[in-house]
Amino acid sequence: MPAEAMIAPPEDSERRAILVGYGRVGQLIGDMLEAHGIPYLAVDSNANVVAAARRENKPAYFGDASRAEFLRNCGIERARAVVVTTDAAESAEQVVKIARELRPDVALVARARDAEHARALYRLGVTDAVPETIEASLQLSEAVLVEIGIPMGLVIASIHEKRDEFRKMLVAAGAPERPRGARRKPLFR
Repeated sequence: MPAEAMIAPPEDSERRAILVGYGRVGQLIGDMLEAHGIPYLAVDSNANVVAAARRENKPAYFGDASRAEFLRNCGIERARAVVVTTDAAESAEQVVKIARELRPDVALVARARDAEHARALYRLGVTDAVPETIEASLQLSEAVLVEIGIPMGLVIASIHEKRDEFRKMLVAAGAPERPRGARRKPLFR
């Protein structure tokens, strides 16, 4: 295992976002967090990915984020958010389950392969699930509408409206079954 991958997460009190998965998606999210001055800590189970990131002075650490103790070592108790970017559905679901158990109040956002996976993630308690297939479709729609001359403001508004429709549908479909007459608990805290 590369020496760079052997560094343990910091034991300080800084409130960071935790990125689980530091491939292309995780790296882009890390770049966006940096651009907005948000400290983060990235974790990945691939030692070579971590070593390459460490050589670029990125805050990446090797470990298994589906283990509660590892997430505690990463500072989940004080984390500003947890973002699960892994493309492995079962792994993402396990991390979401553990993260939600450890921190019922944390913003928990996860990458979903498709609408069905997004519904499963909502059932596990994510704050938001982002299905790749829907997002790609929305971005392609935006590009074609702008290219054929629809004003950018109208396009952006309609894309946001469609995204909200999908989100509401997925959240409702992912909500756990409840007995007739039972009050629904808020999904977001």
